[in-house]
Amino acid sequence: MMNKITERTTKALNSSRRRFLENMGKCGLPSAFLRASPLATAILGSRYAQAATADKKFVLIYHPNGKPEDAYGGGGTVNINSTALKPLAPHASDVAALEMTISMPGNHGNLWLAAGASSYNSQDVKSNSVNVQASNVLGNNTPFRSLQLGVFSGDNAGTEPTSGSQTAGIDRLKGSPLAREWNSQRAIASIFRDTPAAPSPGDSGPSAFQRRLSAYDANMKALDALERKLGQDEKSKLANHRAAVERLQKRAQAKQDEFLASQSGGGTGGSTGGGSCGAPSVSPVGNSALTEYKAQADVAVAALKCGLTNVCSIQFSETQASWKPNDGTADAVTALNAGQDHHNGGNHGNPAALPDILAYMNKGVAHLIAQLKQEDLFKDTVVCVISEMGEGINHLSSHGPITVASGINGFRAGAKRVTNSHTDVFADVFTLLGLESSVGGGQVGNYGTGGIVV
Repeated sequence: MMNKITERTTKALNSSRRRFLENMGKCGLPSAFLRASPLATAILGSRYAQAATADKKFVLIYHPNGKPEDAYGGGGTVNINSTALKPLAPHASDVAALEMTISMPGNHGNLWLAAGASSYNSQDVKSNSVNVQASNVLGNNTPFRSLQLGVFSGDNAGTEPTSGSQTAGIDRLKGSPLAREWNSQRAIASIFRDTPAAPSPGDSGPSAFQRRLSAYDANMKALDALERKLGQDEKSKLANHRAAVERLQKRAQAKQDEFLASQSGGGTGGSTGGGSCGAPSVSPVGNSALTEYKAQADVAVAALKCGLTNVCSIQFSETQASWKPNDGTADAVTALNAGQDHHNGGNHGNPAALPDILAYMNKGVAHLIAQLKQEDLFKDTVVCVISEMGEGINHLSSHGPITVASGINGFRAGAKRVTNSHTDVFADVFTLLGLESSVGGGQVGNYGTGGIVV
């Protein structure tokens, strides 16, 4: 099977070096491939060179309906040990807990505006949400350009999203909504469906692992052809190029072996502990939104670790915040009864319960950060949590909850109120990711000068 895939991949590649290397990026090669190659660095120019500066990763998260004005501590301050933020306190040195103005509040809609997609012109980079903007660069070298995950993000908790709720989601590509997978079990089946073995009869095609290995095989065949046409100086560069490809090929083969072992019970079988690359094991969700949140976080971390993507989004609930915080678990918000949701029961029924509701959601963020650290990914990752409202009880734009977490050098943690528009933090996110704004021909939108967390 692999030989046939390799043959098809080889035929699809143009023999010229520019076309060849561009196609390598589209075949899902990791950024290390382009970074390791002297030829690639010289040929591809800013778009791929920018993506190859490091194996950076980005996770965008949405929490619905803002927060009360003083939920982060009151008195004009933000306290990481406040009830709402306390789940993040163990990561205080790596977290910026911010209170900012939500510049484009959705008021139960237009979540994509809060995610930086302010244009409907498909030629405008800002017709994409910020995660999609980042994926247009960071996703050039991965099988999945980006992954869109959801947690109880249908019209009501636990129900299938309709076309309307998809339209109200945070993810935008050229002005159009991107569907998200709101169920962790289906996400695992979709993302990790293919074992690296040959597809079974009737399977739709090769796995992401197979595509990556076949691209390496095709690469080596193309290198053989190129070597016969190059001068001595270029042959010397080609030798370095070949050595880099061989190293990456061995690494990809090792990840395939790890995946097979995990699927057959010979590995750890999860995204944590032991270092194997494979689908995570998740617990039954039941009525617990937090259990599903942690499961989707595990899916995201496993996909990032396996090199299947560099960009994920996790949308917690939907714009009406219809999930039920009193879920019968140890994390339940007992100030609400089991039938009350976040929106009607909290924001417009019992606002005193909102700090506990915020803490419930932040436990999901804390779990994601912990898993990223355990898998040694946090040092290359930016996590950004947004909301479509500021002060959510009265649907105001002020006092909005924004969280940024990262282990990348240059990140500045802290808990503080910032008068800026929340979109200003996107400039810092892009700086941490090594991406340049559209001013001067960059690949992502211009959201100001930043200076908030870098």
